[in-house]
Amino acid sequence: MPKLAVPKIPKFYSSVLVCGLLAVCLFALTGSGAPLTNVITGQTMGTSYRIVLADSQDATTLAAMQADIDLALNQLEDQMSTWRPDSELSRFNVSTSTDWFSVSRDTVFVVSEAKRIWQLSDGAFDPTVAPLIKLWHFAEEPGEQSLPSESDIKQALAAIGFDQINVRLDPPSLMKKRPEIQLNLSAIAKGYAVDVVSKLLTERLAEDHLPTAHLVEIGGEMRGRGRKPDGRSWTAGIETPDALPRQIHTALRLHDRALATSGDYRNYFEVDGQRYSHTIDPATGRPVTHNLTSVSVLAEDCLTADALATAIEVLGPEQGMKLAEQEGVSIYQIIRNGSNFDVQASSSFPLLVTADSPTESAKQANSVLATVLAAVGIFALAIAGMAVGVVFSNRSIKGSCGGLASMPGHDGKSICELCTVPAEECRDEEMRKIRRQAECSDTEFEV
Repeated sequence: MPKLAVPKIPKFYSSVLVCGLLAVCLFALTGSGAPLTNVITGQTMGTSYRIVLADSQDATTLAAMQADIDLALNQLEDQMSTWRPDSELSRFNVSTSTDWFSVSRDTVFVVSEAKRIWQLSDGAFDPTVAPLIKLWHFAEEPGEQSLPSESDIKQALAAIGFDQINVRLDPPSLMKKRPEIQLNLSAIAKGYAVDVVSKLLTERLAEDHLPTAHLVEIGGEMRGRGRKPDGRSWTAGIETPDALPRQIHTALRLHDRALATSGDYRNYFEVDGQRYSHTIDPATGRPVTHNLTSVSVLAEDCLTADALATAIEVLGPEQGMKLAEQEGVSIYQIIRNGSNFDVQASSSFPLLVTADSPTESAKQANSVLATVLAAVGIFALAIAGMAVGVVFSNRSIKGSCGGLASMPGHDGKSICELCTVPAEECRDEEMRKIRRQAECSDTEFEV
């Protein structure tokens, strides 16, 4: 029986087919072709910072932007650092004068906001507790721990009190009523630094006629502005206490909101089987004894979120929830219950933890549909080219998809292996990203 001749396609059409199929695969992998986010990282305030821009920039623009950011952060350290002996705050602390002490507008603003949170929390947030922190050794390097005596605690209590600090906005000045009073703004300064950098970025990007959406994170405190290029909100994760390796307890959207977390599970010590938290109650002079392990606060600005997180960590879950509801902020509390953890969230928090709004979801669905239709169109053109070659050249079909199974993906794995183990994580691309970044920050991270 004569063999049936198999039509062949010229190499030109074979190449068209291969390129078409590659284009389909790559188009599907890269989605709608949204611009890559740009990440700027650095060091400040004894910790790290991380900034994600929604739009890609060239290296020169990024370098200039980072120079402005570092300059602003260095200025804040010159004003409010307790580790720099020549900072405004350090000089104020060592001064024995009870007269007005001239400071910058940034410093006086942060101290005045600290006063506001101090009053709202009935003294739970108190930036003058430095003597107690030092007494309980939390300001020192880890080592053998010992408990202070009753007399030492009483003496330290006598050296604190935010009511001993007066604030004058114009001209910006501070005054202490007793020479021994000192200020430590570490529980609010990082939040303010996040706000400063966010404002700087917004203005700088707007001047350059660029998208102003971004996310700023300093030492775990963060603020998200606008949305990512694909229309979704920035996403943050809250860490599971005690988990090693670190794990995500929950994730939330961060659209034009700031997030700060305070917890006792990374900084504590034990003596005779008793666990002592680094969170000091200014009313007793001792570490808190309640079971609130972690509290995350969502607010309009990061300064408020940062200070309220500390205040609520002092107050405990019941009083902390009352304060949050009173101030209209959203909180997520993780409470230790033996070897397990319970969760208490304010009434407004679930609205922010859920998926993006229907409008946003619809936009994403439309984007996916457009991608699929475009891919189908490209594939159809490739098939048409193949058919033309078969009809007019009467030659066999050669070529393949070009070995896509071995093409590396963004994490170095084969594209065909991107969703292998564990399957439950791979059903959601966003959660895969969260998992990969879980160790990049103490408590929260952007995806």
